[in-house]
Amino acid sequence: MNYHFYIVGVGGTGSLLARDMPKLLIGSNCEMTLIDGDIVEGKNMKRQSYQTQDIGENKAIALSKKINTFYGTNCYAIDRYITESDFFEVIQKESRIPVIVGCVDNDATRKVCEKVVKRLKQCIYIDSANSEYSGDIYICVKSNKEIKGALRGKTYKLKKDKHPNELSCQEQASKGNVQFLITNNKMACVLLEHIHLLLINQLKVGVTNVERLKTVHY
Repeated sequence: MNYHFYIVGVGGTGSLLARDMPKLLIGSNCEMTLIDGDIVEGKNMKRQSYQTQDIGENKAIALSKKINTFYGTNCYAIDRYITESDFFEVIQKESRIPVIVGCVDNDATRKVCEKVVKRLKQCIYIDSANSEYSGDIYICVKSNKEIKGALRGKTYKLKKDKHPNELSCQEQASKGNVQFLITNNKMACVLLEHIHLLLINQLKVGVTNVERLKTVHY
């Protein structure tokens, strides 16, 4: 199958996923797009896939350039925070099966992704979220307008937080940086495993819980 992976958010978890995912795509006809409106800052060096020379550059652009240089993968960048209309429009132009991989830290963007999933006839949605020590991943498949698996918004009520486009510069700067490097790495590793299963036609829909020293899928 030919997939186009859209990694929404390339911060703590998303940048680690994007760094290693091209290795799974070598020799395939799959492509990937990184989506983020954030700028690389010095504080990102500890737990994200950036170097000091990237400071001041958009995260999606900085990381996509590295990926294309190292692997020759077709990796594209969208250097803005997505809205429902522009994300849907971007995906609609693609002939490959869309795989949306959410790695964001706000429910406003998750709502955008879920609305896009509901509008698409066919897609795969893998949504990751984590706190300081634990997290979970929701996996669903939509085919012929039928959704199999779990949508986070169907499990519990998503918060009415601000979309990144609505945050002031001061609010952006004050966002917490609570996730530990180990937790982000674990989440990225489990996401890689799910993507590998997708590529070999063994994807498991449902929810994966990731805790300290423990990973359970149900």
